[in-house]
Amino acid sequence: MQCMADLEQTLIETVRSLSPTHQEAVLSFARSLSNNIDRIEPLPLSLSLQQIAKLPIQERDRLLAPYIAAMAEDFQTDPELTEFSVLDTEDWED
Repeated sequence: MQCMADLEQTLIETVRSLSPTHQEAVLSFARSLSNNIDRIEPLPLSLSLQQIAKLPIQERDRLLAPYIAAMAEDFQTDPELTEFSVLDTEDWED
């Protein structure tokens, strides 16, 4: 697998070689991917937690980003996780 710096450099060089019209198309596509990343259902991980911990931080963040977004969505919408949120608003001091 290419390291992140090599991948970014290859991407930049490839985009620079395109016409301005094609560069705009690439930008539009990249933005659509970026906007849809939170809506993608994460696939089951094939790596163990120990293997993930050994990855470079950027790769680890990229790999876990869909799971973090899905967990945040669950926390806000799953009744089993939100049923006690009413306690957050109660005054516990008399």
